[in-house]
Amino acid sequence: MISAIDPTTYADALTRIQALWNAGASQIGHPDHAEFEGLYAAITVYEVAEGLSAPQDQFQIDTLERLQWFVGKKADLQSRKVRLKAQYDAMLRDIERNEEHLDWRYAAQAEQVLRANLSKGKSLKLLTGTVGLRKTAARVGTTDDAALLRALEAAGGDLATVIEPKINLTALNRLIKIEGDTVYLVSEGTIAELPGLSIKPATETFFVKAGKEGEGTDQE
Repeated sequence: MISAIDPTTYADALTRIQALWNAGASQIGHPDHAEFEGLYAAITVYEVAEGLSAPQDQFQIDTLERLQWFVGKKADLQSRKVRLKAQYDAMLRDIERNEEHLDWRYAAQAEQVLRANLSKGKSLKLLTGTVGLRKTAARVGTTDDAALLRALEAAGGDLATVIEPKINLTALNRLIKIEGDTVYLVSEGTIAELPGLSIKPATETFFVKAGKEGEGTDQE
């Protein structure tokens, strides 16, 4: 457990973390990695509280080695998120299965007891929670989308107002190319005049993806 940093221990903390850095303790798997992480967090907390700048230049990402440390940290956090989500999903599925079994076994019986004990209203408040009957309005659905669409178009009037065509932007982007502020048809190479179309310029987004063991440096 790393003790909180104060003005009397700050200089020693910087010296120690420099030594840990030089020894490679910033890398996951190093024997002193936990100490490095704890000390770095303690220094950061102290500096934020004191309004100080970054500890030393070695904590700036300005070399390939330091970029590797940053990517390693990101990859570790991403892997932990994946594992945590998988655990959460498995636990949630187990809970849902238990709930489904409980409903299958007892829900019908519970509803009968509820109805027998309702004097007024649609719910009953118990020590363990509230149980009740929730009314759902009748709704229509569809068994044949194409047939229903033709029927609504033929009927016209108010029924036609429920027809809401949606532009497939994914397909549209495959048909056109963008150069600056101009849109061209890919198939013909001509300018496409499309009122109401907006252009989102191409951008580059910084990302970090967890690598596989044994992968080397890949520059594009």
